[in-house]
Amino acid sequence: MSNPPSHDESAAPENLSEVFARLTDVPLEQVDKLVETVESAYADLNRVMEHPYWADLVFHQGSTLRALREARAELDAFRAEATGARNTELGIMVATGVIDGRREYAEDEESKRALVERLLRPPRQGLACHLYVWDRPHEDDQVPGPYQHIRVVTSPEEEMGALTFTEEQEDGQLYSWQTHNRDQPEGVPTLRFDLGSALTFPRSSVVGFSELRTALDEFVRTGECPRSVEWRQARWGE
Repeated sequence: MSNPPSHDESAAPENLSEVFARLTDVPLEQVDKLVETVESAYADLNRVMEHPYWADLVFHQGSTLRALREARAELDAFRAEATGARNTELGIMVATGVIDGRREYAEDEESKRALVERLLRPPRQGLACHLYVWDRPHEDDQVPGPYQHIRVVTSPEEEMGALTFTEEQEDGQLYSWQTHNRDQPEGVPTLRFDLGSALTFPRSSVVGFSELRTALDEFVRTGECPRSVEWRQARWGE
């Protein structure tokens, strides 16, 4: 009778971040090519519509496409989770900025500082931008993402703006807070929820770029509600 294999307790455990990094390497491109190949069969199927096998061929082609698309979606979700696990092991937090509908991602301090500056000075004054911090890039609003994010609206000419911090809490409800300026200086610009919106920020929500920059820098570093600025429950207008 053979002895059971021995366990070498002296062997060092494999670096978990390397394991998760390998798991992110999923064959999405190959699946995309398979989907494209199966879709292209429509052209040939249209040429044999009168053949008795046509209906069964169309049925199986449709079933194959559904299965491949479901497989791709699951592989993509698997890749995203593995990316999050890897980044968590490495202590990496990814900032995702949405500026004029375009997503930008930043992982290191320098790229995060640059992203904050672009959020403060969007291509159109008064354009609402969004900032997320997560263990992975936030690539799609249609899938579950981080529970917290900051909405940024600024007036670069006056170098002033307002932030809205939104958090989904345990009860599933969304709660929002706005920056609060106790000083309420003169000449505060009117800031709207977004371009063309009738909703306006209270004047007391508008703060200077220095405070905004400090708060956003803190958020991309911690992923938590910034403590460097004062907040109050969100409300609109005076």
